[in-house]
Amino acid sequence: MAPAPQRDESLSDDGDVGYGAELPMTRPTGYTPAPSPFVVREQARDGNCLFRSFSDQVYGCPDYHALLRDRCTKYIASERSYFEQFVAEPFEEFLARIQREGEWGDDVEIEALSEIYDCRVEIYASYGHSLMRTFHEACDAKWSQPVRLLYEGHAHYNSLAPRSGLCPIAQQLRPGEMEDAAISRSRRRHEAGYRRQGVHEADAKLTEQEVVDESIRLSRLEFEHKSDAEMDMALQDSRAEWEKSERKRMEEEVVDAILQQSVLEEEQKQLTLAMKESKEDVIHNRPEFAALYGMVTPAEPVPGASSSSAYEEKRDSREFQYPESVYAVMSMGFPLEKCIQAYHLVGDNPEGILQFCCQTLGR
Repeated sequence: MAPAPQRDESLSDDGDVGYGAELPMTRPTGYTPAPSPFVVREQARDGNCLFRSFSDQVYGCPDYHALLRDRCTKYIASERSYFEQFVAEPFEEFLARIQREGEWGDDVEIEALSEIYDCRVEIYASYGHSLMRTFHEACDAKWSQPVRLLYEGHAHYNSLAPRSGLCPIAQQLRPGEMEDAAISRSRRRHEAGYRRQGVHEADAKLTEQEVVDESIRLSRLEFEHKSDAEMDMALQDSRAEWEKSERKRMEEEVVDAILQQSVLEEEQKQLTLAMKESKEDVIHNRPEFAALYGMVTPAEPVPGASSSSAYEEKRDSREFQYPESVYAVMSMGFPLEKCIQAYHLVGDNPEGILQFCCQTLGR
């Protein structure tokens, strides 16, 4: 465990954190990042954020942060022989300081709380919600989920819950019950050790069911503290990796959009060509319809067109000429009346007209 870092001066008197170094990513308009499997439960930036986050994970709300701070301090005092080596300042001054409201906590307090609740504690980065570190990893994992905290840098923590919902690890217990039991077990263990020299193994066996000494010993062997600067560096590396993966995903989305647009343009081109061919087919093979419904101008020669006055009168009597989409669908063998009816329902939409004619075929 590295020495506890000095207080971050970017914390103001009211606990707010300066984020000048945490510049947001520049994203295109309409950009939506990939959804995270977790939901951030924001905690107040009043210096109590670590204990608020633990209270939220243990009891489902941050209201018991003062209780957790008090019991955490007492547990560290009980386990002084272990924790003192990781504290840079005089140990009594350290205990007095972390007991005060608004004093932010860090690695020492996280390890103590993980031992009190005998659970894994996972620390995630704020960018991409990637796992950065794990405390008390070798515990028995009696709880279905670990305590999950989101580290935003500058010693600020938030509670992190699965999207399926947070399941507090002590929701059925009275606040303070688990904490007091852990402190009591620690004191009894040390008292037994002080009375009998050289009986550490016997003492561990005596209290095995209550304190799970072996899991604590293994967790402490794997407990590697890092300074606040190292944590911030890990956070920056995590953010850089996340930004890289997001840029790659965005580039792939742009390529997919370009390909999709090309497909749409090609389909529109083919549809226009098919309509043109249909019109030409009507003009050459059914000239009476072409002349009657205005598909050609009077100056255009129509092969095989009838010059009877009946057709001219019918054509002159029409005050409205329908668009090409009507005649294109009609050329596929559908009655003109049905095509005109579809046009009045769906407008100049060849696909809509064709769909209507197919659905009403035989009616």
